[in-house]
Parts: sequence; C-alpha cells; structure tokens
Amino acid sequence: PISCELGFFVENAAPSRAQRGLNPRAPTAPILAAVQPLGMCEPSTEKLKQADELQPKLRSIKTLRGVDGSDDPKQWKSLFARIKVEGFDAVECCMIWLMPGFKEALNDAGLELIAQLHTTSAVRDGWAGFRYNTSCSVKDHLASLKELALEAKHVGAFMINSHSGCDSWSVDEAREYLRGALTIEEEVGLPICHETHRRRLFWNPFNFRDILKDQNDLEHIKINLDISHWVVCLERTFDSSESHHMNGDVDGWWGEVLDMLKSRCWLIHARVGYEEGPQVPDPAAPEYSAEVKCHMGWWETIMKAMIAQKRVCNVEPEHGPWPYQQSTPSTGMAPSHDIWESNKHVIKLVKARWPAIVEAQS
Repeated sequence: PISCELGFFVENAAPSRAQRGLNPRAPTAPILAAVQPLGMCEPSTEKLKQADELQPKLRSIKTLRGVDGSDDPKQWKSLFARIKVEGFDAVECCMIWLMPGFKEALNDAGLELIAQLHTTSAVRDGWAGFRYNTSCSVKDHLASLKELALEAKHVGAFMINSHSGCDSWSVDEAREYLRGALTIEEEVGLPICHETHRRRLFWNPFNFRDILKDQNDLEHIKINLDISHWVVCLERTFDSSESHHMNGDVDGWWGEVLDMLKSRCWLIHARVGYEEGPQVPDPAAPEYSAEVKCHMGWWETIMKAMIAQKRVCNVEPEHGPWPYQQSTPSTGMAPSHDIWESNKHVIKLVKARWPAIVEAQS
C-alpha cells in the first residue's frame, strides 16, 4: 500500500483502499490502551506519533500564480523564505515545477509542492509558447495526464491538481477520461485532484453531478473545489439569502451536489467569486462582504467533511493576476489591488475560523 503523508494517515493502510492512490482511512488498531495500570511504561514514541497524525490538520498553500520572481531561480531563496515566514506550508504552481532546482529550493525553505498541470497544454517552450488546451480527444488528455503526472512524481510533489478534460465532452466521454485517470493515479502513486474549472470537464455543478452520480467505479475521484468558477457560471452565489431573495427557490439541487463534494474534496482553492466574475477585486472590501461570507460558509462545510473523513484540510487562497484581477484602465493592466495581500487576507480568515471548525467536529 502507498504510504500517505497527508497528516492524518499512517503506513500499512488496508489493501482494499490501495486503489485509491492514497488511503484516507484511519488505522483500526487503538492508538493507546484504554486502561494502563500504574507502573506500566509510557506509550511508545511510535504510538504517540500516530496519535499526533490523527489530529485535524490545516495545510495552508501559497499559489505562485502571478507572484513576481517565482520563475527566477535567483529569487527563489528569498521568495520561499518569505512565504514560509508568512505561515504557508506548501506552494502550488504550473510549469515552474519543471525547472531544474525548483523543488530543491522549496525543500531548503521547508515547503512542500502541489504540482498543477493542464491536460493537453503546451508547456515545453516556457510561458512564451504556453497553450492551455490543445485537444478535445479523450485519448490525448489521458496521455498528457500520465506524462505530466509522472514528471510531478519525479520532482517530488505530494499532490497533483489537474485541469482535466474539455467542457464540450459528453457525460460518457468525461466518464471514460476519469476511469483512465484513476488507473493513472494508481500507477503514479500520488493523489490527483480534478479542479472545478471553467473550460474543463467539471466546469459547472450540473456537469459534476451528472458525470459522477451513481457511478460506483468513480467514487474515488478526488476534487479540487474552486467554487468561484461555479459562481460566475451560474451568475449567483447560489443557496445564499441573496440568491433566494433575487431568484426564488432555484437552488434545490445544491444539497445533493454538496454531499457529493464532501466525499470527494481533497483541496480547496479559496478564491472569492461574484456574479459577474471569478474573483472579487478585494476580498477585504466591505462591498464584497456577502460574497466572502458565502464562500467561507462553503469552505467551512467542506473542511468539516475533510476532518470527519480523516483528510488534511488543504486550503489555498488563489486570487490571481490579470485578467482575474481587475486592472485600472489605460495603465498597462496595473492591478486595482495587490493579489498578495488578497491571499494573505483570505488565509487569515480561514485560520481565524480553524479552531471553531475543529471544535465543531470534535
């Protein structure tokens, strides 16, 4: 069985779960004896270690998207030190993790890596030659996933976040891809999360529901929930008081979709969207307080489910650069707000709520 390093889990996982790529089940043996007579020795170091691993864990992840110097080896040491000092445990990026020496620089700073990949993207010629999605063939997307996932494993990522597939696929095509993706995940030996991202197969909640519903062979598909994409696709913060007021009772579907997410989500991209865009200009601005409250509610619900299922809460504020970040007109796309500060604000909100989230599940 694959040895898991996601905080909650230990080695020697049950073989029946090995096909999941990672085993999210806590050990069945008791951590400590229920009763110990006086004079008996203290619990072993190994047992104490296992007990610690079973405690709820929040892993805060820093996106490198739009971060100056993230693709410059000369700046890695100071940049990664700053990220570590600000309380982050890991980074996520695309393409940059392919650069020689990148993972070693992360190791030196005490940071872990989530490798982001985009199936059928063109990445070999750097940003100048980058193309996001070059095929609608299921076969091509599976071949790309396998190639890039094996590279991510080689460089030492602990998780893969995949922008998978095409929004134009039928339900059958999407299921064919996901079945192949599970086989690749088992072969690679890393958890592969499929992001709820526009232009990809889970681009809206109804696609997500219809592709996975009643598919027992797809129950182990892992999700990176970036719910801001669904907010802009549906043009509302669904199942909120604002949505009920403006639209009436149109969100009865959400409970079913939320339950499906609870059992599958391994990563949260914590970006705050709004009705007309995937990213509010400033999550600290009072005019977006309703959107922030709604997103925090969604994230908290998913985090409680992660804790209940013995998963690490991997949370990544992901406010990104233009065109996600609004720019000031006629200034050469100068951002209207500093996305570094946006992401600091969001992770501060999450960490402030963490004790209450843990307490609710205790």
